[in-house]
Amino acid sequence: MLLPVLGNVARSYALALDARPLLTNCITSSCLAVTADGIAQRLDVATETWDAERTAWMSVWGWLVSGVVFYVWLQLLNSMFPRAASSVLQLAGKVSFNQLVMSPMLNGGFFTFVIVTRVQPRGRMPAAKREMLRDKLARDLLPTIARSCTFWGVVQSVNFRFVPLRLQVLFSSSAYLVWQTYVSWVANRGLRRSAE
Repeated sequence: MLLPVLGNVARSYALALDARPLLTNCITSSCLAVTADGIAQRLDVATETWDAERTAWMSVWGWLVSGVVFYVWLQLLNSMFPRAASSVLQLAGKVSFNQLVMSPMLNGGFFTFVIVTRVQPRGRMPAAKREMLRDKLARDLLPTIARSCTFWGVVQSVNFRFVPLRLQVLFSSSAYLVWQTYVSWVANRGLRRSAE
């Protein structure tokens, strides 16, 4: 009973990817970001109640970054390293280039996004928030990048070698569920105490 349903879902998803790849990837990535943040909130013992606003902001991040940016980025990487699926040298170059560019940008960007959207005054960066961001980046960015390179190096090696281009955003976004759970926990860790 379950297999035919899963088969129908997979076919419908493939048709949606063919018809509207960017929109489909954005919706998928947004849903996975919401799920990741939900898991991160459950893991955070300091979070006593569900923070729906935080989850809403994570859906925005998922839509814009995991959906739009990953989609465009993976297209660009594919054109720069067209033989990564068959050449170990191109695969190593593609994975390395991806990590060198995306890891600092995405992780630093995510920490910035969380502080801009979660700490009062929201949407602005007065001196106190800039100082909070500097402290956050100094404390957590390099360790997060190191973990990111380990995690994403393995994930993207599999992705770039074995997954067809049209499914690479889905594969990345699915792995991002695990990564964003971790990075959401790191980004929001201590934020409530800092904001009070």
